[in-house]
This record gives sequence, C-alpha cells and structure tokens, in this order.
Amino acid sequence: MLRTYRPINHPIFTLHNYVEHLVCQVWCNASDASTCSDLLDANFETIYNTYPWLKADVDVIYEKCKKLTDEQRADIREAFNVNNRIAELCEGILSPIELDTLPNVVEKNMKPLLVKFYDYLIDRAEVPGDKLDYYNTLLRVNPSFKFCPCCGLTPIESAESHYREDNDHYLPKAEFPFASVNFQNLVPLCSKCNKKCKSTKNPFEAGRVSFYAFDTTHIPIEVSISIVDNTDLDYRKLIINDIEINFNNDVNKTSTWDWLFNIKERYNEETRGFSKTELRTLANRLLRNAKRKTGLTYEELLDDTIEDYEIEIFEDRKFLKRPFLQTIKTKPEWMAVYA
Repeated sequence: MLRTYRPINHPIFTLHNYVEHLVCQVWCNASDASTCSDLLDANFETIYNTYPWLKADVDVIYEKCKKLTDEQRADIREAFNVNNRIAELCEGILSPIELDTLPNVVEKNMKPLLVKFYDYLIDRAEVPGDKLDYYNTLLRVNPSFKFCPCCGLTPIESAESHYREDNDHYLPKAEFPFASVNFQNLVPLCSKCNKKCKSTKNPFEAGRVSFYAFDTTHIPIEVSISIVDNTDLDYRKLIINDIEINFNNDVNKTSTWDWLFNIKERYNEETRGFSKTELRTLANRLLRNAKRKTGLTYEELLDDTIEDYEIEIFEDRKFLKRPFLQTIKTKPEWMAVYA
C-alpha cells in the first residue's frame, strides 16, 4: 500500500461477530442433544428466522457438522481464528490455513453461505451497519485520501458522495471464506486495483508478506525513478525500458504490493505520460529565468519545483513527479531537446 487507512469502529463489524459465533459456537458444537436454534445468539436468531434461505442453509450445515470429530471441529475453529488475524498474516507471523486442509463441509457448504453473507446479507435492515456508511465514515477519519491509497493514481469517491469504492477482499473470499465479512479484510480500493490488477490473487501465496491496509504505523512509500542511459534515449518520447521504478520500503512487502497491483508497470506508464509536459514546463521556466535574469541556477530552479511538489504530495501524481524531477536534475542533457 502506498498509504494505509486509519481504522475505525463501526457497527458493520457486528456481522463478522455473528459469523464467528455461528461457525465456532454453533456449527462446531453441533450434536443430537440440541437443535441449531438452541445454540444461536438471540440477535442472530432474528436474522436466521427472517430469511428462509438462510435458515435452511444454516440448518443443513448444522446437521452435517454433527458428524465431525473433535479434531475436525478444532481445525475449523483454528482456521477461523488464524485466517481472521489479518495484521499478523501480513507480517508473516502467522501462515494462513488453506481451504483444502479443512473438512469438506467447509468448502462445500460453509463457503457458499458465508460468501452469500457479503453479497446479500450485510446491507439488510436486520443487520447492523451499512457498507456505504462505513466507507463514508472511514473517509472522514482519513480526510486526505482523495486518491486510491493503494496506487495513488485514481481519484476515489469522497465521504460526501452517494457512491463508494470497491471493497477488496484482501484474502480472497473464494479461498478464505471465514474472512468474507471481516472488514479488517475488506479494503476500499479503486476499481482498477481491485478488479483489473489484483482480482483473486492471494497476497500470502508462496509465503509472501504484505502491507496491512489498516496499519497505523505504516510509513508512506517513497518512489525513486531512474532514467536508464542508452544510445537510443529520446527525452521527447521515453519508452518503458528507459525508466526504472524502485521503492524505499520493505523489499518483501513492496514486492508483494507490486505483484498484486502491477505497480511498477503502472508507475512507469504514468511517468512516461507526464514526462513530456513536465520537461516542456521546466524548459519554459528556465527560459523565463534567463530572460528575467533572476540569477537562479539550474539546480536551484529544479529544487524549487521539487519542493513545491512536496505540498499535497499524493495529489496529481506529485509522488511520481517529484522523483522524476530529482533524476532529471542529474541529467541536464535533456535541455538540448527542449531548448
């Protein structure tokens, strides 16, 4: 993540508490000695009795869970606990428990229902919380987030909007259904980051570590941009191989971030997109500087521009424009093209 959200408390977390109760206290305690409704929390029982499809599915799973051994029940409880400790998973302190290691009832029956909780249940009147209200509240607590905190490129809906950005299931709900309605696992991102880039990628695949989207200690990533010297370099039309993107932060986490969201490729494209305009504007400033005999050196003029870009650095791709100008400062030969 380029930046991380400051987390909030919100009624929307209640549904995840209901899910934890349902999985760990009801289904994992299923027996002939009691019915499913006997074990249900009174608040969730109201929802259970309101939707016939929900009651039917919950009851079917309860009957299937009666056949589970004590060891299998313990495995399900452990998986629920571990796969919802998102911050520790991101740090590599814990390893996620894979779906195919659990009893069949989890994938065959629990998973479709828990995914349905997010798709159909979370915005129902009987369930505390609302996705749009949660989003707007989160943005009010993070008022400087005008662009996607993951890529920094795409404007996002404001807290005053009637719309919201996509909620990305950081751990994909297809592989980790126990975190389907856990809003510590649901990150508001732009549609390009969520649907086009990340899609169903698993951030912990092959032992990866990752940034936690609600880490209050996260240091914003600084991007460095290098222009690669070669005989065909043309500052009027930079190509993909002319630009190298790097980051100052944890190499393992930035590697995951890049892999999930195609960050380096997108930043390369953005830099090439604004480079011509930035250099032309800079050349005009240098020309005016010379005509007005202000006495500013090349380095001083660039330093002033770079300093200006530190103001509201996450707006208008300044976090990319600033390092681009820093590397341009070491390559005055570009002026031969724009002079």
